[in-house]
Amino acid sequence: MGGGGSSPAARESRGSFGAVTVDARDWLDALGAAWRSERLAARAKLAMERSGRMLPERVALGIALAGLRIVDEQSAPGERARVRVAVPDAVDLDNLRISPGEPIRLWAEHPDEPGAVRGVLERREEQSLWLMLDRPVDEVDREYALDPEVPEVTFDRGDHALARAKAALATSDLARVRDVAAMVRSPRPIAGASWTPLDLELDDKQLAAVDAALRSGDIALIHGPPGTGKTRTLVEVVRQRVARGERVLCAAPSNTAVDNLGLRLGHAGVRVVRLGHPARVAPALAALTLDAQVEADGATKLAREWRDRARALRKSAAGRRGQEAKDLWQEARALDRDAVKEIHNAERAIVERADVILATCVGCDHFLLGDTIFDAVIVDEAAQAPDPLLMIALARAKVCVLAGDPHQLGPVVVGGPSVDATLGSTVFERLASASAVMLEQQHRMHEQIMTFPSRSMYEGRLRASPEVIAHELADLDVAPDPLRPSPLWMIDTAGKDWLEQRTDFDPGGSLNNMPSFQFDPSTFNSGNAERVAAEARRLLSRGLAPTDIAIIAAYSAQARRLRELLKVEREAGLEIGTVDGFQGREKEAVIVDLVRSNEHGEIGFLANTRRMNVALTRARRFLLVIADSATLGEHPYYAKFLSYVDEIDAHGSAWSDDAPPLS
Repeated sequence: MGGGGSSPAARESRGSFGAVTVDARDWLDALGAAWRSERLAARAKLAMERSGRMLPERVALGIALAGLRIVDEQSAPGERARVRVAVPDAVDLDNLRISPGEPIRLWAEHPDEPGAVRGVLERREEQSLWLMLDRPVDEVDREYALDPEVPEVTFDRGDHALARAKAALATSDLARVRDVAAMVRSPRPIAGASWTPLDLELDDKQLAAVDAALRSGDIALIHGPPGTGKTRTLVEVVRQRVARGERVLCAAPSNTAVDNLGLRLGHAGVRVVRLGHPARVAPALAALTLDAQVEADGATKLAREWRDRARALRKSAAGRRGQEAKDLWQEARALDRDAVKEIHNAERAIVERADVILATCVGCDHFLLGDTIFDAVIVDEAAQAPDPLLMIALARAKVCVLAGDPHQLGPVVVGGPSVDATLGSTVFERLASASAVMLEQQHRMHEQIMTFPSRSMYEGRLRASPEVIAHELADLDVAPDPLRPSPLWMIDTAGKDWLEQRTDFDPGGSLNNMPSFQFDPSTFNSGNAERVAAEARRLLSRGLAPTDIAIIAAYSAQARRLRELLKVEREAGLEIGTVDGFQGREKEAVIVDLVRSNEHGEIGFLANTRRMNVALTRARRFLLVIADSATLGEHPYYAKFLSYVDEIDAHGSAWSDDAPPLS
């Protein structure tokens, strides 16, 4: 590829991608090949789950549901139907591995039957689920089963974005942004304009990040470690750009991150429209959705009247013949066309007058946006967005701002190590070290909880804000625990012979973020589980509310076991899950169960220290870690953690007590 004889134009179009010199189009070709492999792997994973496991087995694993009864049905936008299905009491919905917003298939006899209905899991309501289906079911009074679907639309739009980026003219905004993303060119700021903060409580680093984002000539990056106010900083960026008269597109790889940013913008008084499937939008953001705003505009009411009239005309035509019947059908079709046009015009008007459009990265390809290019595109949690999906958003940008943290969870890749080598590394991760402004003051963790993540991941640059630097459970009127006196405490299980075990079956992949679509057994540890349950009850006995406590288990099988042991406490609000469900969240107290205990020092995917960084940074006032130092101690990251807990004298032993509740 390169060489002394290459032309100036060729040299201009090439740059560094890792250790290899590549043309931007070569980068896009590599992404395209990996994206195709990922699609095939996702299909294979679901096919193996459906064909290789009986339905009861899939239900036990939390990757399917059976015995569902439709107990409610509501109309929904378009031809869709919203239904509520009752789930058998024997099924623990906390173990369900299909998340709100993910595609599903509802079926009666077989997943591939013609009558199967596709849709989206909307939300949970006690022991039932709301589903948004593409059409109503044929029969209501029967039992159904549910399986996940491959997100084919996601893959299609990623393919289209890569093709569009590859075909971009050299003088276009997309080519300029693409070349920076491909590391062909360095990010270039433009001359700064004066601005006055609207949020007067931003700290110096947050202000610097806003300034860099406002001066971006192509791509600016904001590195937001846990608790440093990344979303708050982005809200200021958006408000400043809107105040300049700019139109802004805000995106993120997940609906949760989009809605979090949308709620903050809404509270700040920004005129926002949220695009996307209604089932994927948080209830708190429902009023900002396009469907809700069209409804408020009155277009839906008028369109519904026209459609009702069209149905009446077709019914009337059914009993007539000749020209009269033909005229009735033509009038009905005209009314239907007018109804569609009325809604479409209302949608377009609402989108065009909005200051800010909100969508997932996939949703940035919404048909209503047409060929719109925005003055600025803001992408939150960009370190979790695989490059093909990020390119969907970047294709609409004159300039863009990427925010995230390359030391927390990355993209979920199921296609194996070769695919993970390409899709597991993101534009944000590759550019951040050289050009990101890092936020340094965190507003979540006690200083002792913060210090190890700061040292291990952030070069010791994090500092605790005055309001959290020394806050403790005692500030919440929680009784002291003389045997666990520090905000960070480790219970060492070494020597207890609480050895890990493997389940007979458990799907790897998305939950555990493992780069494989094979069915790897999950790990659990009965001794650890009993101890974690005891520690949770001890915390509760001190007077801490269950809703202020989370238990993070390193493996899904352990999370299921803990849910069985703590059923009563869960009903009161205590949360139990794996790392994936907790990024971007916090609790006053967190118990982290590392599970692994064996004679060979094998730690499996605990070696993914980005996942562990998330687990160790969710607690505000108290973090309790249950771990076997003999198993973990050979790994450099965990050796440093053990050294730190010794340094602050926070290293306890499971031999010291059995964690009885305090009287």
